[in-house]
Amino acid sequence: MSIKFNTKNARLVIVLALIGLSAVAFYTLSNSRIVAATTNDTQASPAQKDPVSVMYAASLIKTFEDSLGPAFQADTGYPYQGEARGSVQIANMILDGLRRPDVFVSAGTIPIMKLMNATDPLADWLVKFGAAEMVIAYSPDSRFFNDLERARTGEIPWYQVLSNPDLKFGRTDPELDPKGYYMIIAAELANKYYNDSGIKQRILGEDRNPKQIFPEETLKTILEQGQLDAVAAYKHEAVARGLPYITLPPQINLADPTFSNFYKTASYTLENGKGQTVLGEPIYFSFTIPVTVKNLAGATSFATFILSTNGENILEKQGLSFIKPIVEGNVEKVPSAIMDMLEENEPIQLNITTTQ
Repeated sequence: MSIKFNTKNARLVIVLALIGLSAVAFYTLSNSRIVAATTNDTQASPAQKDPVSVMYAASLIKTFEDSLGPAFQADTGYPYQGEARGSVQIANMILDGLRRPDVFVSAGTIPIMKLMNATDPLADWLVKFGAAEMVIAYSPDSRFFNDLERARTGEIPWYQVLSNPDLKFGRTDPELDPKGYYMIIAAELANKYYNDSGIKQRILGEDRNPKQIFPEETLKTILEQGQLDAVAAYKHEAVARGLPYITLPPQINLADPTFSNFYKTASYTLENGKGQTVLGEPIYFSFTIPVTVKNLAGATSFATFILSTNGENILEKQGLSFIKPIVEGNVEKVPSAIMDMLEENEPIQLNITTTQ
């Protein structure tokens, strides 16, 4: 059978051929783009994780900013954002809606309890993880350095040196920072322990003596700059900054649970806390994840990092005594990853309040 081509048929064949070639080209180009896009997606780095906002007691500023924060970021990939203030001040800012941190790390438990006991609770639980000790840190450049050294070695009473009216002593505001009221409580305990009712007055004057009160986040810097001779401090602050310090008797330093009953004989009443009275007690650092958390996964990751072996080593190297964790509040609200990690180690203590 023969096929005859006329001009009309020839044109039709050419048109069809051109259409076929265009389709092949389009498919090839499209396919190459798909392959390229797939390759690029495979080679692209994973999406950046959301930052974790951490507000913490300013006594931990060097530990968190120089060690713990960077280590957490390197270990987990979560960008770390820290802000240091007095723990009572942090609690007040959260209650007033001025801050919404993912994690709140507090000196003592009173600030977090303020969130838990609010009319509309902003926290459900807390975990105690470290114990602190009150000490007197001092400047190597102080003109009273020799006397402070003698007090450190026990040659002369520490309160005798601090009672010198010419010595510049610094502490934090008890209305904003637990260390502020812990120093007042420690001085009151000194009155009892040494049977001298005038020690507290000679060292501190009035509870909120404006000549001695400085912001928690700058107190140690002011000491290091030589504007103060000595300050009330936690042992871990002095260790982290390489400052010399005077150790106080365990009956005064709020670090020994053996003397818990004696500690309770001293107290401070918060002016801005509706008359709330804070009793002397062993000082425990604690953390919570407020109910207003924005990055729960990141917050949980930070909390578990604190409790990890790496976190424990960092904190203890900086002078904070790590303890067997104690969970207080509504344990049912604690993220499972945190509870799982706690239960993998030694049995934890629970002070449980369950939902009704």
